[in-house]
Amino acid sequence: MQETTLDTLTTAPTRRVFRYGDHQIPDPGPQYTPEQVRQSLACYLPELANATTEEKSLPDGTVEIAFRKQVTTKGAGHG
Repeated sequence: MQETTLDTLTTAPTRRVFRYGDHQIPDPGPQYTPEQVRQSLACYLPELANATTEEKSLPDGTVEIAFRKQVTTKGAGHG
């Protein structure tokens, strides 16, 4: 019988869920930071190029990472 130690309890990766609007995006893997995931998705969703990233913990321990499009005014400050 194997003894459970703190080391074996802390090696499980945190489950992550990525969201953009109403869309859930599969986690490509723990080796990618949320910033890397956002940059990769920006190839397909250009509005994510300047999006903000918000993280929150869900009740089941999953980390939800949401990408939020920044609202800007085109040409603001010129004139």
